[in-house]
Amino acid sequence: MTETVHLDVLLVEDNPGDARLVEHHLNSPAVAHFVDDVTLSHVDSLAPVAEHSGTAYDVILLDLGLPESTGLATLDRATEIVEAVPIIVLTGMQDREMAIEAINRGAQDYLPKEDLDGDRLVRALRYAVVRSRQQRAIQRQTDQMDFFNSILQHDILNGMNVIRARGELLEDTLESEEREYASTVVQWSDDLIELTEKVRSVLETVTEEGGRDHEHRELQAVLADAADRARSVSDDCTITIESQALTVVADELLDDVFGNLFLNAVEHGGEDVTIDVTTTVEEGTVTVRLADDGDGIPGSDARRIFERGEKGSESGGTGFGLYFVDTMVRSYGGDIWVEESEYGGAAFYLELPKATL
Repeated sequence: MTETVHLDVLLVEDNPGDARLVEHHLNSPAVAHFVDDVTLSHVDSLAPVAEHSGTAYDVILLDLGLPESTGLATLDRATEIVEAVPIIVLTGMQDREMAIEAINRGAQDYLPKEDLDGDRLVRALRYAVVRSRQQRAIQRQTDQMDFFNSILQHDILNGMNVIRARGELLEDTLESEEREYASTVVQWSDDLIELTEKVRSVLETVTEEGGRDHEHRELQAVLADAADRARSVSDDCTITIESQALTVVADELLDDVFGNLFLNAVEHGGEDVTIDVTTTVEEGTVTVRLADDGDGIPGSDARRIFERGEKGSESGGTGFGLYFVDTMVRSYGGDIWVEESEYGGAAFYLELPKATL
């Protein structure tokens, strides 16, 4: 079913002739191509807007020349009054520099009155509302990331440091066999503390303009470290790595990408699982293949397992691991998919950009 689009528009214009012209344009047949219905309210100054600032409008059409102010000062005042409502500036001037400055100060669009027609006006109204909603959604996501960053810093990181400290005490007091278990607690605490710091770094970076920078990573070292982490969970797993001396474009979270894949194979393949890792290079792309002899993954689940929250019926996890892997690999400009391996289990393929040295 197609969504019904209705716009409540407030026109702030002190010239009755210009107000009638806007109303005429909004009654144009062209309006029906973009919205189902438009309701237009008209005031001749910002004073009524301030008095009824709680009134819900989808978009405001603002003339810059009003009785109480002119130019960009009018826009500044309007943005103070209606912070969450997109504003389209109407002006009798063809001034490119002022148009750019108006956008920089928060206007969604800048329309010279002499160029107005029904099609252009309703396009601007619809797009302003869509852009404004997208901006608010992005801001909400940014606020959420800031919130989770605070949780990582205050709760999770502090908790892991306490666990690590207790693990070190146990290492010093337990007998040899139990001491090994305590050492594993300390090792995994170190890994999780490091991961928490990495995730905090990502959260801080992705909220900044320009995104996250990638670097060159030595693939052999990354694979060897990830394999060691898997062996610390299962002494009986067999991991063979046939890797070339290759450098790929990624970042420090590549360690956790492969760490998740190895641990996934151990979790679903059993303690005596065999994991075979090979790499190939073709046209600037490095393909890493991790094949195991576990239970495998049904073909119908081959893409779904990378979706957030998806997990196997026997899994005790959260369904985040493979979603994280997929997200990070794609952020590097790569790809990931799963097929059946010749050993009867699953074969994960990761494509990563080869670094140019």
